[in-house]
Amino acid sequence: MVLVVNVVNSGLVTLVLAWFLEQTRWWLFFGLVVTLTAARTAGWRYYRRYPKPATGVTRWAIVATAGSGFSGLLWGMSSACLRPDDIVEQTFLAFVIGGMCAGALVSLSYYLPAFIAYVYSSVLPLAGGFLVDGRPIYAAMGCMTMVFAGAVTFAARHFNHAFVSGLRLNLDLSERTKELTQRTEELIAVNRRLEAEIAQRETAENQLRQAQKMEALGQLTGGIAHDFNNLLTTVIGNLELAQKRISGEPRITRLLEAALKAAGRGANLVRDLLTFARRQPLHPSAVDVSAVVDDMEKILNQTIGPNIRLAIRTAPDLRAAWVDSNQLELALLNLALNARDAMPDGGRLQIACENRRTEDDSAPLDLDPGDYVTVSVSDTGTGMSEAILARAFEPFFTTKEAGRGSGMGLSMVQGFATQSGGAVQIASFRGQGTTVTLWLPPAGGRSTACASVEPAEFVIRQRAARILVCDDDIDVCSLVGSVLRDLGHTVWEANNPNIALQILERQRPIDVLLVDYAMPEMNGRSVIDRARACQPGIKALLITGYPKALRTDENLEIPVLRKPFKPAELGSRVAEIVYGLSSGESADSSNVQH
Repeated sequence: MVLVVNVVNSGLVTLVLAWFLEQTRWWLFFGLVVTLTAARTAGWRYYRRYPKPATGVTRWAIVATAGSGFSGLLWGMSSACLRPDDIVEQTFLAFVIGGMCAGALVSLSYYLPAFIAYVYSSVLPLAGGFLVDGRPIYAAMGCMTMVFAGAVTFAARHFNHAFVSGLRLNLDLSERTKELTQRTEELIAVNRRLEAEIAQRETAENQLRQAQKMEALGQLTGGIAHDFNNLLTTVIGNLELAQKRISGEPRITRLLEAALKAAGRGANLVRDLLTFARRQPLHPSAVDVSAVVDDMEKILNQTIGPNIRLAIRTAPDLRAAWVDSNQLELALLNLALNARDAMPDGGRLQIACENRRTEDDSAPLDLDPGDYVTVSVSDTGTGMSEAILARAFEPFFTTKEAGRGSGMGLSMVQGFATQSGGAVQIASFRGQGTTVTLWLPPAGGRSTACASVEPAEFVIRQRAARILVCDDDIDVCSLVGSVLRDLGHTVWEANNPNIALQILERQRPIDVLLVDYAMPEMNGRSVIDRARACQPGIKALLITGYPKALRTDENLEIPVLRKPFKPAELGSRVAEIVYGLSSGESADSSNVQH
């Protein structure tokens, strides 16, 4: 803008003084102004277009000051050398130069050296010319010109100071704003970390509460299961004894068989309760997965309701899996329940069973290489992510609680899969549904014949064993004593550990100690330890349905007969302990009594 005004004013002066007054030498002045202005314009364009290093700022400041000085000097020398004779024309020229200096006050005050170079180069020659003339009016004009130059210089200095102060303030504010922004970002990051830690803590607390709930539930279920096992042991044992004694009455035999079946279902119910409470040890066997799924089809259809279509797809050459069939059934049932909850408006539930290898790109990374049997449960719901897994092994939680405890549910499924020698995968996509895949180990050459064979009727050697039975349930104690006496053994019964130890002191030697595990005064392991201290080498058998006894490592060397049991199972286990017989072996017929 300054350069444009410079050209316009020089053109105006040339037009007035050269054209109207026919002073042609002012055209030379105009040409010089245009040439200098063009050079300055080219320099400013170059400076603004190309970035300059910090070391070149001083050099460009000198160039800018020199350019302003030359421009002012051109005006000043022209006014001194080409000054017209008429005072009016001289006054016109003075006003133009003064206006140029006033304009420079606004345009160049941010850089004081350039302003001073321009103002004094243009004003001093004109003022000097007025003063040299000597006439009073010219002397006055010269003095006024000098005063004008000093005034605009003072104003420019004031504006420059204000500009520099404002610039420093802006820079300071910029630094402070930058620092404040950085601090704010740090506070936001800290707040996010704190929120994440709070969320993790709440999740951990929820998981702990759920674990405590399940632990308390498991303890309660374990106690109930213990009492039920005692009742069922008495019921099953006495029913079988009665069945043997009334073998000639078909009608009564059928009634007893029905009662035995009901008692067997009660025993399965107790095992299911323990499984729900996660206090049932795994009992893997060779399982036909397709048969398990087919057997569950009816109950699954009843569970998911009529608005959900169940589809089952099984590979024709599906291998047998080495898993606990009860755990597998419960997992499938609860996954179906969660799929139903994910599809309130209906949909499709698919269960697919197939053989797969770990070479498949979709196999879990933590699986050992080899062949596996996979069971995939897929729904067409909204995608429930880990909440699907949560309820699969949290059957006592509501769906809402399962969603909150999804991390716990995932860990349980992984624990089940890992304990079985497999793994679990979950894939959930918003709006597309969820697929849970269980990778189960194949049975291979492993056999479970011993687990499925009913115990044989044992024949006992002619020498009877001396057996001490200790159980705080009088009915169980009496039943065991009756069965063993029928087999020809000498039996003492005690419904209290202290009474059992007293009998052991009086009736030495005792061949076998049969003892319940969970008793109020003393557990079965402690009774066995004290009995062996009194009579080293005494053989022992734990009779219990208490899950802890079946899982405790310290009891691994002690044989365990799990409640509820049948009389034939009791006779089989006692024969194994007393005579070292296996379940398929009998004594020589010449040395037995029936």
